[in-house]
Amino acid sequence: MVSGNSRTIGIDLGGTGISFIDMYSPDNVIQRMHIETPSTRGEIVSALKTAALRFLETPGHPAPSGIGVAVAGQVGHAGKSVVFSPNLPFKTEYALGMELEKEFGIPVSLENDANAAAFGERVFGMAKGMDDFIVITLGTGIGAGIFANGKLVCGHTGSGGEAGHMVILPEGPLCGCGNKGCLEALASGTAIARSFREKTGIEKSAKEVCGLARDGDAAARAVLRAAGDYLGYGLVNLVNLFGPQAVFFTGSLSNAPDDYFVPALRRVRERSFGTAGKDVVLKVSPLASEVGVIGAAALPLLR
Repeated sequence: MVSGNSRTIGIDLGGTGISFIDMYSPDNVIQRMHIETPSTRGEIVSALKTAALRFLETPGHPAPSGIGVAVAGQVGHAGKSVVFSPNLPFKTEYALGMELEKEFGIPVSLENDANAAAFGERVFGMAKGMDDFIVITLGTGIGAGIFANGKLVCGHTGSGGEAGHMVILPEGPLCGCGNKGCLEALASGTAIARSFREKTGIEKSAKEVCGLARDGDAAARAVLRAAGDYLGYGLVNLVNLFGPQAVFFTGSLSNAPDDYFVPALRRVRERSFGTAGKDVVLKVSPLASEVGVIGAAALPLLR
């Protein structure tokens, strides 16, 4: 599917961080970079242009065949636009891909971050040869890239597969998308940090809560178990709907302690329909920390 001989630039635009990679393949990387996500849309666009220009000016390599951008939110493929993002300052449609294309004069591909992760997993990771699998991105938010019968599930408007916004608890906490009780509002990094604050009155990031849980902190462990339980219900729904061969976990929470994952995986095994939950492979992707940006870099070759 991908020759690996073309140089591409991948950008993974997340709610808290932006990752960049300049590569021929995951085994032949020219350079990487990671920055914190700026707070305004203008600052984000400026940061993307600055980083991309730095990569494009790297001597000793042919010009990249394209730039791939993975975005945490709904993407409009026809207009190469970010339609809406709960965790980024893109609340109205913005033709980000078109702007970058005009700026640099090379093709730009734009895709939802979880979908890009699924492409990365299928091309370079454990999903090689699989037609039915799901990649769950667990971080600031929750996303899903779903392959069914060998094709990515995009839906009529391109927003298909938004598993983070399936409603798990109808009157649950407010989600960044404006709805209540979404899986993202119950089991994401944002949800974990909020739950810990509500439980203890102490402000901690999800990463810090995970660290506390590893050290045996009772409150942190309880918060992670509750979040993992909700994640499990979301996974049960996905397994029942799509019957995947495997579910792979990526993102910053993919290295969360067992307090988070054990309840989630137990729900899948015990509550899924028929034998689906017993047969499905549930694994953290070996590419977990970079599959989004690697998938982004694969987009120009796949389109």
